[in-house]
Amino acid sequence: MGRFLQTLCIPCILMGLTATVVFAQELDSTDTKNTASVERPIEEITVVGQQSLTRLRLRMDEKEAEIYNLFNANNSSRRMDIICTKRRPTGTYMLKRECEPRFLKQLRVEKARDARMGIGVGYSQLDLVGLSAQDFKNLQNEILALMASNKEFARYLADLVDLTENYETNSKAMLPEQ
Repeated sequence: MGRFLQTLCIPCILMGLTATVVFAQELDSTDTKNTASVERPIEEITVVGQQSLTRLRLRMDEKEAEIYNLFNANNSSRRMDIICTKRRPTGTYMLKRECEPRFLKQLRVEKARDARMGIGVGYSQLDLVGLSAQDFKNLQNEILALMASNKEFARYLADLVDLTENYETNSKAMLPEQ
């Protein structure tokens, strides 16, 4: 109930302050018309409200997509492209977004094909990452080089960090500790 009153009172207070400022400016303008016409800048009040966790998560996904698109357009090799897919994990109806570099996806396909043929059965995600360690170093170097040369890419990454911190802060404040 307190939150409802708080959300109801804030706009009323802001409207009252705005009306007071406007009324005071009208009085000032009538006084100055008589003496001298001096223009004063209009004061501005900006109110930033909290966004829902869902909206923040959606903005983070949009920013990630922008980053991946910019990276894919400017990297040195198609093999380094970041590919995002949606899949439904076993036992759930919820779609999950997964992004990975093309070289990792290709390695997974190769290992699955080998397993069907009976060669090198049994591998985990950790095994795949270990096998492609050099590719991950190259990917990291590509990202760092693009950050250094492309200010827009660096700004997108900084925006994503801000969104992520905002999301984590709001989720801690909104969701009780378990």
